[in-house]
Order: sequence, then structure tokens, then C-alpha cells
Amino acid sequence: MNASARRPLGPRGAAGLLATAVLLTGGLAGTAQAEDEAPLTLPITASKTHVDVDLADHAEGMQGPEATIGFKGPGEEPEPDEEGVIYPVRYADFKVTVDASDLEGVASVDLSGLHNCDVEDMVAVCSGWEVYAGEYYNELGSIQFNANSRSASGDTGTVRITGEGENLTFTPQSIDVLVGGATYKGRTLTEPKGFAAGDTLKAPLGFRNAGGQDGKGAVLKVHGSYGLLFEQRYRNCTYTETTTGSLLHQGTDVVCVFPGTFEAGAAYELSAPMEIATHDYAAFDIVHYRFSTGTASGTGKPGDGPELTLREVPGADAGDYATYTELDFPTNTPIDLELTGASVKGGKGDTVTAELGFRNNGPAWISSLRSGGEPIRFTVGTPEGTTVTKAPANCRQANVEDRREYLCSVATPMLPDAAYDLPFELRVDKVVAGAKGKAALPDGGRPDSDPSNDTAWIVVNGDQDTTPGEDDEPTPGPGDGEDDGQDGDGGAKDGEQDGDTGGGLASTGAGNALLIGGGALLLTALGAGLYLIRRRAAGTTAV
Repeated sequence: MNASARRPLGPRGAAGLLATAVLLTGGLAGTAQAEDEAPLTLPITASKTHVDVDLADHAEGMQGPEATIGFKGPGEEPEPDEEGVIYPVRYADFKVTVDASDLEGVASVDLSGLHNCDVEDMVAVCSGWEVYAGEYYNELGSIQFNANSRSASGDTGTVRITGEGENLTFTPQSIDVLVGGATYKGRTLTEPKGFAAGDTLKAPLGFRNAGGQDGKGAVLKVHGSYGLLFEQRYRNCTYTETTTGSLLHQGTDVVCVFPGTFEAGAAYELSAPMEIATHDYAAFDIVHYRFSTGTASGTGKPGDGPELTLREVPGADAGDYATYTELDFPTNTPIDLELTGASVKGGKGDTVTAELGFRNNGPAWISSLRSGGEPIRFTVGTPEGTTVTKAPANCRQANVEDRREYLCSVATPMLPDAAYDLPFELRVDKVVAGAKGKAALPDGGRPDSDPSNDTAWIVVNGDQDTTPGEDDEPTPGPGDGEDDGQDGDGGAKDGEQDGDTGGGLASTGAGNALLIGGGALLLTALGAGLYLIRRRAAGTTAV
């Protein structure tokens, strides 16, 4: 029976839909693929090229290991342009085939985690037509491996991944599968009670060999996000610090190597807890680690401290160990987001600029690590008697019918003291004394230590010394504006990290392009594509 696993609409799908619309209307030149483009060589990638399937997981009803596959496009990982859009480097039809038929009688393989694939038996054929730079946006999804009733310790098999496409050459990849081999599961971590930003976590890292065979050597890989520090550096470990690019991907990678044989069923721990310090602004930072077999060392800078070793833990409880080991912490760092308003005056026909402001007063940074840099959104109402003639680039009309409210987005991650100007140009169509529009962060959003400054006002022709009361709501006015307000600028003040939009700002900025050649139809078809957000890992929504 055929099954189809469809990729959810995200930056890849939505950008492709937008590009299709543009081609149909002739709105943007140069997006159609030229027939004489030079061939591209695309290496197929796999997060794991060797997988150990644990018989104990099958007996306990637990899911087995996963491997994420995709391919690598030319160039570095792309960053969104000023409108928040990421474009492919080429449009070309391609197919990637995942053939797991060699695992028949060895292990079960679940291919439903692949995107845009037709699955039959143990073979999936994945199709697409967008090639992006780097690897991130060329992911095809994941494969999961599990033991079954026919699996036996020592069984082996191979998953073969190949591809083909127009002017594309795919370098094949394979994943070797071993049943009942050495399987290292990490000791779970918890945040100590009362832990706060600035404290140091003494992490008791360790593993249990849950497989059916002894393991030869152990390699520990640790990743700490931007707000975490590894100040104690051991000489049998290497350290790589990433300090460029989006804050989403900055942090420290640690690789430690331990020779020896690690017996099946036995548990081991580090000779000393790994000390992980936190910055004063740390909040919902992530540390994750894993042990695997082998003796391959890292490529970073070796430490100059004492040697870190492993020691056996007698009588360890198997329930204290898991396949995935990570911790989000600190979880109690307060944060204060602030909106500031503006008061302006003007006569009928005048155009005035109201400077709204947005600021992270801290002390926490907004990491958004779990959401992949999801932006912070808030609404801005239009004062009665006025029309927005120019809105900030990161603000879009939330109500198309009466054009009275805007939805604004501010990119994350965001450090403490980051501040943004949001200038709205307003034409005064009718002089209304004390006309006001309300800017407000949504209720039920991120926890805020001071909710009193989550609301601000644009006041037109009012008393500048008078602030509207909390219960004063903007009075709806006529919706006869003449401009869609999608071509303004919203600049960042001191505190914003240059080029640090991450995956945050979601707006496509394609409003004017959509008006070329039948835009009304496309607005209906592409309503869901006006905000492109790359959502990564699910799980706890991080601040």
C-alpha cells in the first residue's frame, strides 16, 4: 500500500509557493530556472551513518534511534534577507530514494518521518524542487529504527540513500545498522532547586551500556548554548566555540575521549561532574550530551586542565538513563518586555510620525531556542481619523477589511537591553482631539515580570502630559486608507546583534509583488504564506 508523508508548510514550502505565484504572474524576474545552468553536486547527508538497535528497547516498548537525512547545497547556511525571506539557490525537480529493504528480517524501519515522500514497503521516494545553500533547509526528515520479533543480536543491514535530478548529481549515503550492539544511554539531568542565572551547574554526566555487546571506547559530545560557559577544561577534551552567525547556533561544543572496554549492562560516570557556568542573562539555555562508542577525538582546542576519566557505577538504576539527554536551564530568570508610546500633533492633511518603541529590559535574554527563533508579536491600533501611509517593515495589517490594526514582529533571539524603533507615518484625515491607538503584547504570552508596560498608546492631537487609562480603548474609525503600509523601515537601537535575525522575523515582505498581475487572487491563495517561520524542535516553549 502506498503512503504519503507530506512536508509541513514552512520556509521551504511557503517560499516555494510564493515563487510559484510570482512565476505565474511574471512579478519577479530571474526566478525561472535557466536551461543552461551548470550541474550541481549535492552530497546526501545523514546525522548518523551507524545505528545500534537495542533489543532491550523493543522488549520495554521504547522507540529506537533516529537518523535525520537530507543533502548539502552549495555555500554557507543562508540568512533571511531584510524582509525575512530565504530563497533557494536553484529550482530543479529532484528525487531522493531511501531504500531500507536490506533490513528485512533484521529490524523495523519507520519512514513516516520523511517529508514529501511516497512510501511503499521499506522504500521511500522523496520529491522536491527547491535547492537551498547549506544543509538546514535541505533536510528531508528522519528515519526511525526499531528491533522486532525477528531481530537477533549481531544482525546487520544497510539503508542506501541515492538521488537524481535536473542538472543535479547526488553523492550517495548509507546507514549501517547493527542489532544488539553496544548502546550507550546517558544519565538524565535535572535543574537543582533554587538554581539561578550566574550559578554553575555541576552536571553528573554518565552512561549505561544498554546494548547486548561490550563497547570499545567512549566518546562524549556536549553542546552548550549561547548563555553557557565551560570554564574548567580537561586535557583529554577539545573545545570549539562558535561566536559568529545567529545566536541560535552560537555556543560551545566539547568532545572528550575515553579508551577502554565498557561492559554490556554496566553504568559509568565521569570522575568529576562537568561544571557548566551560566551568564547573568541565561534563561532556558540548553545543554545536551551523548556518549557513543569509539575513540575519535574532536577538532577543537585541547584543554589544559586535569584528565577526565570514567568510573563504574555499581547498582545503577536503568530508569535513570535515556537515549536523549538534555536540560533547559535556568528556568526562573525574570524578563521585562516594554512597549513605549508616542504623542503627535497635526492638522487635517498633515503626515506625522509616531515613534513606538520596543525594548527587552532583561535581565534575561530571549533565547527562543526551542522555537528556532520565533519572533515576538504585538498589535498596534490606528488612531481614529488617521491612515497609516507607511508602517515599519516588520509590521503588517492584521485586519484587511478596515485596515485599523497592525501585527508587528520583533526578531529573536534578543539580548538584554536590545531596543527597536517602530516608526508609523500617519496621515491626519480628520482632526479628532485625543485620538489614540493601542499597542499591546498579547495576553498569555511569555511570562513578564512587569505587565504594566506591556501596553502603550499612539496619541494624536491630545495632551502630551496625559496618558490614556488602562481601560481606554481606541475608538474604531473609518477604514478608507489608500496605502497598504508595507514599505516602511523598523530599525534596531543599541543592543541588537548585527545580522542576528536567526529564524525570527517571519514576514515575507512580498505584499507589493503580490499586487503585480492578479494580486487579489494571490492574496487569497497565499494568505497563510505571509509569515514564514522556521519551527524546529517541538517540546517546551522556551523564553
